[in-house]
Amino acid sequence: MTDTETEALLRNWVPRAVAGEPHAVGVVVRSVHPHVMRFCDARMDAHTRAHTPVEDLVQEVCLALTRALPRYRDQGTSVLRFAFGIATRKIADARRGAARSVPHVHEVTVPGPEEAVLDEELITAAQQLMTTLPEQQLLVLKLRVMQGYSTERTAAMLGTTPGAVRIAQHRALNRIRAQLNRIERADTVRSAGR
Repeated sequence: MTDTETEALLRNWVPRAVAGEPHAVGVVVRSVHPHVMRFCDARMDAHTRAHTPVEDLVQEVCLALTRALPRYRDQGTSVLRFAFGIATRKIADARRGAARSVPHVHEVTVPGPEEAVLDEELITAAQQLMTTLPEQQLLVLKLRVMQGYSTERTAAMLGTTPGAVRIAQHRALNRIRAQLNRIERADTVRSAGR
């Protein structure tokens, strides 16, 4: 429905809504809602939307319109324009709220000496495990996992097929996983013997 068609419809319902007739208030709000939605959608920037979604703002406008209808006086301005005025003020409020909101900053933790030692031990263990891999599997892991190359790019660099790269990566990871399981079991046995 166009603004003109909506205004024509509202001319019949607004006086009854101003008088407090609940059905008329519902008709007015339902008629105005899509126009207010388009109005707000066109005027809200991404930052404001992140703080206040358009749908929430439109609901606030419709509630404010419902509360303001008993005080509405036709002074040459349609109810639709009246609703747009309310929407303009609500958008300004939302912009101010978005400008005031401070994004949550995640706390940065610096590893303590214990974590640094554990990280160092983990790196050393990983390096030792990787030295047990065949050269082709080691190259595949370095290119795929550490460098982040695609299977196709890795295959081209190594002069092989993508399928062979996937198989080599699978075997290398399984070999490392098996070695880690053996180490873990040995540590468990040692801990249980104490």
